[in-house]
Amino acid sequence: MSDTADTKQPRVPRPVRRLTKRLDVARQLHDLEQDAALDIVDIERLRVSVTRSLWVFLAVGSVFTTTGVQDFLAGHLTPADPVWWGTWGVEPCLVGILITVLRWEAAMIARGIDIDSKAVDWLKRFLLTCTLIMNVVPALWPREGEINAGMLAAHIMVPVLVFFLAEVMPIVQARCTQARRAITLTKTEPTAPEPAASTPVASVLAVSTSPPPVTPAARVEAPAARPSETSTPTPVASVEPPTPAVELDGLGIPMPMQAQIRQLIADSTTTVTAADIQRATRLPLPIAARVVDRLTPVTANGYAH
Repeated sequence: MSDTADTKQPRVPRPVRRLTKRLDVARQLHDLEQDAALDIVDIERLRVSVTRSLWVFLAVGSVFTTTGVQDFLAGHLTPADPVWWGTWGVEPCLVGILITVLRWEAAMIARGIDIDSKAVDWLKRFLLTCTLIMNVVPALWPREGEINAGMLAAHIMVPVLVFFLAEVMPIVQARCTQARRAITLTKTEPTAPEPAASTPVASVLAVSTSPPPVTPAARVEAPAARPSETSTPTPVASVEPPTPAVELDGLGIPMPMQAQIRQLIADSTTTVTAADIQRATRLPLPIAARVVDRLTPVTANGYAH
């Protein structure tokens, strides 16, 4: 009975249990905050929030410019005329074309492809100019009354604001996509625990490696080795230094493609160029150039420049 009473552990106080639970939750939160996947979630939430806000303001600005365009095109027509109703769809058509082109530009920018076509720039300028003219003319030459400076400023400012909002939205999409792809999720492999050297094992190894005792009967002089029987030293093959590992994290390149790039570098006998990497992996040229920048301190045979 006395032994059982001595081995019984005392009850942990309630404040200690509560604080222990809080510490466990804090440690779990700390481990989750260190995970790179949390950055991807934050970037995606930011992208959705900013895109929604820009869409709301773009829709409000488009409604204002639509009224200006309809006033310019309808003239003295009445709602009884079908053209009066058709003029309400001109400005949404122009804004829709502009947004579609800019969304395509965002997809190309996110993949590192530059848009060097003058036709795209002229199309965007033409759409802006049409909207701006059709909003400014009715304010400069009103059909009734005098020129209102406030309305004139609004009809100039809002179309330009709508155009730049449409320009900014694809850039936001492209930059968020690039930031999300630049985050590399690395899997940590569990390291095997190092075996601790115990004293009995060390003593057994020491005993097993010690030379056996020499008896008087075994004390026989060994015959001298003849010069012709002496073994010639075998040449040791030179071992080439291993090719250093190429660090490709942070470029947004998938792991199979990283392995393909490392294999290309290991097999190449000459300096690897961006064109070689692009030809082998179909990566965009800017990203291939960044990979080559990582390779500048290392040559193809593994020696430093």
